[in-house]
Amino acid sequence: KTLRHRRMVFVGDSMTRNLYYSVCRQLGMVDAGQYDATGPKHADFFNTIDDTSVDFKWAPLAIDQVATMKKLNNLAREMDLSKYDIVILGGGAWDRLHMFATDEDQESHRLTLTNLRKQMDSLRSFDTSVVWVTPTTINTPALNTEEKRDHMTEDDMADMRNVYTNLGILSSASFVIDGPAFTKDRVGESYDGVHYPHSIYDAGAQILANSLDWLLPKRNTDEPIKPLEPGSMSNPFLGLMMLCFCFIGLMFFDGFLGFSYVACLFVKGVLPSDLYTEAFTILHEKMKLPTVVASSSATAASFFTTATNKTGTVQSINSRVSRGSGSSAVDDEISALLGGNSGDLEMKSSR
Repeated sequence: KTLRHRRMVFVGDSMTRNLYYSVCRQLGMVDAGQYDATGPKHADFFNTIDDTSVDFKWAPLAIDQVATMKKLNNLAREMDLSKYDIVILGGGAWDRLHMFATDEDQESHRLTLTNLRKQMDSLRSFDTSVVWVTPTTINTPALNTEEKRDHMTEDDMADMRNVYTNLGILSSASFVIDGPAFTKDRVGESYDGVHYPHSIYDAGAQILANSLDWLLPKRNTDEPIKPLEPGSMSNPFLGLMMLCFCFIGLMFFDGFLGFSYVACLFVKGVLPSDLYTEAFTILHEKMKLPTVVASSSATAASFFTTATNKTGTVQSINSRVSRGSGSSAVDDEISALLGGNSGDLEMKSSR
Protein backbone atom coordinates (compact mmCIF):
# COMPACT_ATOMS: atom_id res chain seq x y z
CA LYS A 1 0.00 0.00 0.00
CA THR A 2 2.87 2.39 0.76
CA LEU A 3 4.11 2.33 -2.84
CA ARG A 4 0.75 2.39 -4.62
CA HIS A 5 0.78 5.05 -7.35
CA ARG A 6 4.25 6.18 -6.27
CA ARG A 7 7.28 7.09 -8.36
CA MET A 8 10.79 6.35 -7.08
CA VAL A 9 14.15 6.81 -8.79
CA PHE A 10 17.67 5.59 -8.03
CA VAL A 11 20.55 7.86 -9.06
CA GLY A 12 24.17 6.77 -8.92
CA ASP A 13 26.78 4.20 -9.90
CA SER A 14 26.78 0.39 -10.10
CA MET A 15 26.47 0.04 -6.31
CA THR A 16 23.25 2.04 -6.37
CA ARG A 17 22.11 0.14 -9.47
CA ASN A 18 22.45 -3.19 -7.65
CA LEU A 19 20.31 -1.81 -4.84
CA TYR A 20 17.78 -0.74 -7.49
CA TYR A 21 17.70 -4.29 -8.86
CA SER A 22 17.04 -5.66 -5.37
CA VAL A 23 14.08 -3.33 -4.90
CA CYS A 24 12.70 -4.43 -8.28
CA ARG A 25 12.98 -8.08 -7.26
CA GLN A 26 11.19 -7.39 -4.00
CA LEU A 27 8.36 -5.78 -5.97
CA GLY A 28 7.99 -8.87 -8.18
CA MET A 29 10.43 -8.48 -11.10
CA VAL A 30 12.22 -11.75 -10.46
CA ASP A 31 14.71 -11.41 -13.33
CA ALA A 32 15.93 -7.91 -12.39
CA GLY A 33 19.72 -7.69 -12.29
CA GLN A 34 20.35 -11.11 -13.79
CA TYR A 35 23.87 -11.50 -15.11
CA ASP A 36 24.08 -10.59 -18.78
CA ALA A 37 27.42 -9.62 -20.29
CA THR A 38 25.73 -8.36 -23.47
CA GLY A 39 23.23 -6.05 -21.74
CA PRO A 40 23.68 -2.30 -21.25
CA LYS A 41 25.64 -1.28 -18.18
CA HIS A 42 26.05 2.50 -18.19
CA ALA A 43 22.42 3.27 -19.06
CA ASP A 44 19.14 4.45 -17.56
CA PHE A 45 16.33 2.01 -16.80
CA PHE A 46 12.59 2.65 -16.50
CA ASN A 47 10.18 0.08 -15.07
CA THR A 48 6.58 0.09 -13.92
CA ILE A 49 5.70 -2.75 -11.55
CA ASP A 50 1.94 -2.94 -11.01
CA ASP A 51 1.16 0.70 -10.22
CA THR A 52 4.62 1.71 -8.95
CA SER A 53 7.25 3.39 -11.13
CA VAL A 54 10.83 2.35 -10.29
CA ASP A 55 13.52 4.04 -12.40
CA PHE A 56 17.31 4.21 -12.42
CA LYS A 57 19.47 7.03 -13.76
CA TRP A 58 23.14 6.35 -14.40
CA ALA A 59 25.19 9.08 -12.68
CA PRO A 60 28.50 7.67 -11.40
CA LEU A 61 30.32 10.95 -10.74
CA ALA A 62 29.28 13.70 -8.35
CA ILE A 63 29.01 16.15 -11.24
CA ASP A 64 26.61 13.74 -13.00
CA GLN A 65 24.52 13.50 -9.84
CA VAL A 66 24.31 17.29 -9.61
CA ALA A 67 23.05 17.50 -13.20
CA THR A 68 20.42 14.81 -12.55
CA MET A 69 19.28 16.43 -9.32
CA LYS A 70 18.79 19.74 -11.13
CA LYS A 71 16.42 18.03 -13.56
CA LEU A 72 14.52 16.40 -10.70
CA ASN A 73 14.24 19.78 -8.96
CA ASN A 74 12.79 21.32 -12.10
CA LEU A 75 10.14 18.57 -12.29
CA ALA A 76 9.22 19.10 -8.64
CA ARG A 77 9.19 22.90 -8.99
CA GLU A 78 6.83 22.74 -11.97
CA MET A 79 4.62 20.14 -10.24
CA ASP A 80 5.14 17.96 -13.29
CA LEU A 81 3.19 14.68 -13.34
CA SER A 82 6.45 12.80 -13.85
CA LYS A 83 8.06 14.10 -10.65
CA TYR A 84 9.25 11.51 -8.15
CA ASP A 85 8.07 10.87 -4.59
CA ILE A 86 11.44 9.61 -3.39
CA VAL A 87 15.01 9.78 -4.71
CA ILE A 88 17.66 7.23 -3.68
CA LEU A 89 21.09 8.72 -4.34
CA GLY A 90 24.56 7.22 -3.97
CA GLY A 91 28.13 7.65 -5.16
CA GLY A 92 31.74 8.28 -4.30
CA ALA A 93 33.57 5.26 -5.72
CA TRP A 94 34.01 6.63 -9.23
CA ASP A 95 35.06 10.03 -7.89
CA ARG A 96 37.73 8.40 -5.73
CA LEU A 97 38.95 6.34 -8.67
CA HIS A 98 38.95 8.98 -11.41
CA MET A 99 38.57 12.48 -9.92
CA PHE A 100 40.66 12.56 -6.73
CA ALA A 101 44.30 12.25 -7.79
CA THR A 102 45.47 15.89 -7.51
CA ASP A 103 44.79 18.78 -5.16
CA GLU A 104 42.89 20.54 -7.94
CA ASP A 105 40.70 17.47 -8.45
CA GLN A 106 39.95 17.25 -4.74
CA GLU A 107 39.04 20.94 -4.50
CA SER A 108 36.80 20.67 -7.56
CA HIS A 109 35.15 17.61 -6.02
CA ARG A 110 34.44 19.46 -2.78
CA LEU A 111 32.78 22.32 -4.68
CA THR A 112 30.68 19.79 -6.58
CA LEU A 113 29.58 18.13 -3.33
CA THR A 114 28.58 21.53 -1.93
CA ASN A 115 26.39 22.05 -4.98
CA LEU A 116 25.00 18.53 -4.60
CA ARG A 117 24.05 19.26 -1.00
CA LYS A 118 22.15 22.37 -2.11
CA GLN A 119 20.26 20.35 -4.72
CA MET A 120 19.32 17.77 -2.11
CA ASP A 121 18.04 20.47 0.27
CA SER A 122 16.07 22.06 -2.56
CA LEU A 123 14.42 18.79 -3.54
CA ARG A 124 13.43 18.07 0.05
CA SER A 125 11.74 21.48 0.21
CA PHE A 126 9.30 20.17 -2.42
CA ASP A 127 8.27 17.28 -0.12
CA THR A 128 10.42 14.77 -2.01
CA SER A 129 12.37 12.42 0.23
CA VAL A 130 16.08 12.02 -0.56
CA VAL A 131 17.91 8.88 0.61
CA TRP A 132 21.70 8.76 0.53
CA VAL A 133 23.49 5.40 0.08
CA THR A 134 27.09 5.32 1.26
CA PRO A 135 29.51 3.09 -0.70
CA THR A 136 29.65 -0.54 0.41
CA THR A 137 32.77 -2.10 1.90
CA ILE A 138 35.61 -2.66 -0.57
CA ASN A 139 37.27 -6.08 -0.65
CA THR A 140 40.78 -4.77 -1.35
CA PRO A 141 42.49 -8.12 -2.15
CA ALA A 142 39.82 -8.87 -4.78
CA LEU A 143 40.23 -5.64 -6.76
CA ASN A 144 40.95 -6.73 -10.32
CA THR A 145 42.84 -3.74 -11.78
CA GLU A 146 46.01 -1.92 -10.81
CA GLU A 147 44.20 1.42 -10.92
CA LYS A 148 41.63 0.26 -8.39
CA ARG A 149 44.31 -1.19 -6.11
CA ASP A 150 46.10 2.18 -6.20
CA HIS A 151 43.12 4.50 -5.71
CA MET A 152 40.08 2.59 -4.43
CA THR A 153 41.11 0.43 -1.51
CA GLU A 154 38.91 0.20 1.57
CA ASP A 155 41.14 2.77 3.33
CA ASP A 156 40.69 5.15 0.40
CA MET A 157 36.91 4.68 0.45
CA ALA A 158 36.80 5.20 4.23
CA ASP A 159 38.44 8.59 3.68
CA MET A 160 35.94 9.35 0.90
CA ARG A 161 32.99 8.51 3.16
CA ASN A 162 34.36 11.01 5.69
CA VAL A 163 34.59 13.69 2.98
CA TYR A 164 30.90 13.27 2.16
CA THR A 165 30.00 13.36 5.87
CA ASN A 166 32.06 16.48 6.60
CA LEU A 167 30.57 18.37 3.62
CA GLY A 168 27.02 17.77 4.85
CA ILE A 169 25.79 15.24 2.28
CA LEU A 170 24.52 12.80 4.90
CA SER A 171 22.89 15.53 7.02
CA SER A 172 21.03 16.85 3.94
CA ALA A 173 19.46 13.45 3.29
CA SER A 174 16.09 12.38 4.65
CA PHE A 175 17.55 8.97 5.43
CA VAL A 176 20.95 7.29 5.09
CA ILE A 177 21.55 3.66 4.10
CA ASP A 178 24.97 2.79 5.48
CA GLY A 179 26.60 0.49 2.91
CA PRO A 180 29.28 -0.93 5.26
CA ALA A 181 26.60 -1.78 7.84
CA PHE A 182 25.26 -4.64 5.70
CA THR A 183 28.47 -5.58 3.87
CA LYS A 184 31.43 -5.42 6.27
CA ASP A 185 30.71 -8.87 7.71
CA ARG A 186 30.30 -10.31 4.18
CA VAL A 187 33.25 -8.58 2.53
CA GLY A 188 34.80 -11.89 1.52
CA GLU A 189 31.86 -12.50 -0.82
CA SER A 190 32.72 -9.49 -2.99
CA TYR A 191 33.88 -11.27 -6.13
CA ASP A 192 35.57 -8.27 -7.80
CA GLY A 193 36.31 -6.17 -4.73
CA VAL A 194 33.39 -3.79 -5.38
CA HIS A 195 30.21 -5.73 -6.07
CA TYR A 196 28.39 -8.37 -4.03
CA PRO A 197 25.93 -11.21 -4.72
CA HIS A 198 22.25 -10.30 -5.02
CA SER A 199 21.41 -11.52 -1.53
CA ILE A 200 23.70 -8.91 0.05
CA TYR A 201 21.95 -6.02 -1.68
CA ASP A 202 18.61 -7.51 -0.67
CA ALA A 203 19.53 -6.57 2.91
CA GLY A 204 20.04 -2.94 1.85
CA ALA A 205 16.73 -2.99 -0.03
CA GLN A 206 15.00 -4.26 3.10
CA ILE A 207 16.48 -1.38 5.11
CA LEU A 208 15.03 1.00 2.53
CA ALA A 209 11.64 -0.75 2.62
CA ASN A 210 11.50 -0.44 6.41
CA SER A 211 11.95 3.33 6.14
CA LEU A 212 9.30 3.99 3.50
CA ASP A 213 6.45 4.14 6.00
CA TRP A 214 7.75 7.43 7.37
CA LEU A 215 9.80 8.67 4.40
CA LEU A 216 6.74 8.90 2.16
CA PRO A 217 3.83 11.14 3.15
CA LYS A 218 0.69 9.37 4.26
CA ARG A 219 -1.90 8.80 1.60
CA ASN A 220 -5.47 7.69 2.10
CA THR A 221 -5.61 4.59 -0.06
CA ASP A 222 -9.38 4.32 0.47
CA GLU A 223 -9.90 7.37 -1.69
CA PRO A 224 -9.68 6.72 -5.42
CA ILE A 225 -6.93 8.43 -7.34
CA LYS A 226 -8.28 11.60 -8.91
CA PRO A 227 -8.20 11.16 -12.68
CA LEU A 228 -6.68 13.77 -14.91
CA GLU A 229 -8.94 16.40 -16.38
CA PRO A 230 -10.16 15.61 -19.93
CA GLY A 231 -7.77 17.06 -22.45
CA SER A 232 -4.92 17.64 -19.98
CA MET A 233 -2.73 15.13 -21.84
CA SER A 234 -4.11 15.81 -25.31
CA ASN A 235 -2.07 16.77 -28.35
CA PRO A 236 -4.04 18.73 -30.97
CA PHE A 237 -1.50 18.04 -33.71
CA LEU A 238 -1.61 14.27 -33.17
CA GLY A 239 -5.41 14.41 -33.07
CA LEU A 240 -5.50 16.30 -36.37
CA MET A 241 -3.14 13.76 -37.88
CA MET A 242 -5.43 10.87 -36.88
CA LEU A 243 -8.44 12.70 -38.35
CA CYS A 244 -6.54 13.06 -41.62
CA PHE A 245 -5.78 9.35 -41.65
CA CYS A 246 -9.44 8.53 -40.99
CA PHE A 247 -10.53 10.89 -43.78
CA ILE A 248 -8.12 9.22 -46.21
CA GLY A 249 -9.40 5.77 -45.23
CA LEU A 250 -13.05 6.77 -45.74
CA MET A 251 -12.68 8.78 -48.91
CA PHE A 252 -10.28 6.42 -50.67
CA PHE A 253 -11.95 3.16 -49.57
CA ASP A 254 -8.78 1.96 -47.85
CA GLY A 255 -8.97 0.20 -44.50
CA PHE A 256 -5.25 0.75 -44.01
CA LEU A 257 -5.58 4.54 -43.84
CA GLY A 258 -4.12 5.14 -47.27
CA PHE A 259 -1.03 3.00 -46.92
CA SER A 260 -2.40 0.39 -49.34
CA TYR A 261 -1.79 2.87 -52.14
CA VAL A 262 1.93 2.36 -51.58
CA ALA A 263 1.49 -1.03 -53.28
CA CYS A 264 0.50 0.81 -56.46
CA LEU A 265 4.10 1.94 -56.79
CA PHE A 266 5.13 -1.67 -57.32
CA VAL A 267 2.01 -3.35 -58.83
CA LYS A 268 0.43 -1.37 -61.62
CA GLY A 269 -3.34 -1.40 -62.07
CA VAL A 270 -4.26 -2.45 -58.52
CA LEU A 271 -6.00 0.24 -56.50
CA PRO A 272 -7.78 -0.23 -53.15
CA SER A 273 -10.84 1.50 -54.63
CA ASP A 274 -10.97 -1.11 -57.41
CA LEU A 275 -10.70 -3.93 -54.89
CA TYR A 276 -13.59 -2.39 -52.98
CA THR A 277 -15.69 -2.44 -56.16
CA GLU A 278 -14.80 -6.03 -56.86
CA ALA A 279 -15.63 -7.12 -53.33
CA PHE A 280 -18.99 -5.40 -52.85
CA THR A 281 -20.69 -5.25 -56.28
CA ILE A 282 -22.27 -8.72 -56.08
CA LEU A 283 -23.28 -8.19 -52.45
CA HIS A 284 -25.05 -4.92 -53.29
CA GLU A 285 -26.88 -6.57 -56.20
CA LYS A 286 -28.02 -9.51 -54.10
CA MET A 287 -29.20 -7.35 -51.17
CA LYS A 288 -30.80 -4.82 -53.55
CA LEU A 289 -28.60 -2.06 -52.24
CA PRO A 290 -27.57 1.01 -54.24
CA THR A 291 -25.26 0.20 -57.08
CA VAL A 292 -21.56 0.47 -56.31
CA VAL A 293 -20.02 3.13 -58.51
CA ALA A 294 -16.73 1.97 -59.98
CA SER A 295 -13.64 4.12 -59.96
CA SER A 296 -12.39 5.93 -63.03
CA SER A 297 -9.62 3.43 -63.59
CA ALA A 298 -11.85 0.38 -63.61
CA THR A 299 -15.54 -0.44 -63.63
CA ALA A 300 -17.53 -3.18 -62.07
CA ALA A 301 -18.02 -4.57 -65.54
CA SER A 302 -14.32 -5.24 -65.72
CA PHE A 303 -14.75 -7.65 -62.86
CA PHE A 304 -18.28 -8.99 -63.28
CA THR A 305 -19.99 -9.80 -66.58
CA THR A 306 -23.26 -11.42 -67.45
CA ALA A 307 -23.28 -14.26 -69.92
CA THR A 308 -25.82 -16.68 -71.29
CA ASN A 309 -24.89 -20.28 -72.01
CA LYS A 310 -26.80 -23.16 -73.62
CA THR A 311 -28.44 -24.34 -70.39
CA GLY A 312 -29.63 -20.93 -69.23
CA THR A 313 -28.48 -17.59 -67.97
CA VAL A 314 -25.79 -17.65 -65.33
CA GLN A 315 -23.68 -15.01 -63.73
CA SER A 316 -19.96 -15.44 -64.32
CA ILE A 317 -17.02 -13.67 -62.81
CA ASN A 318 -13.99 -12.95 -64.94
CA SER A 319 -11.16 -12.92 -62.45
CA ARG A 320 -8.15 -10.78 -63.11
CA VAL A 321 -5.85 -13.36 -61.56
CA SER A 322 -5.23 -16.92 -62.60
CA ARG A 323 -6.63 -19.64 -60.39
CA GLY A 324 -4.76 -22.81 -59.47
CA SER A 325 -5.89 -26.27 -58.63
CA GLY A 326 -7.78 -25.08 -55.53
CA SER A 327 -10.30 -22.96 -57.51
CA SER A 328 -13.25 -25.30 -56.88
CA ALA A 329 -12.93 -24.86 -53.12
CA VAL A 330 -12.80 -21.08 -53.54
CA ASP A 331 -15.90 -21.21 -55.77
CA ASP A 332 -17.80 -23.10 -53.09
CA GLU A 333 -16.86 -20.52 -50.45
CA ILE A 334 -17.93 -17.59 -52.63
CA SER A 335 -21.20 -19.34 -53.45
CA ALA A 336 -21.89 -19.99 -49.76
CA LEU A 337 -21.24 -16.35 -48.91
CA LEU A 338 -23.73 -15.27 -51.60
CA GLY A 339 -26.38 -17.61 -50.23
CA GLY A 340 -26.56 -19.84 -53.31
CA ASN A 341 -25.57 -23.33 -54.24
CA SER A 342 -22.28 -24.18 -55.82
CA GLY A 343 -24.13 -25.54 -58.84
CA ASP A 344 -25.87 -22.20 -59.44
CA LEU A 345 -22.67 -20.26 -59.82
CA GLU A 346 -20.13 -21.01 -62.50
CA MET A 347 -16.74 -19.39 -62.09
CA LYS A 348 -14.78 -18.96 -65.26
CA SER A 349 -11.12 -18.21 -64.89
CA SER A 350 -9.28 -16.31 -67.53
CA ARG A 351 -6.02 -18.06 -68.15
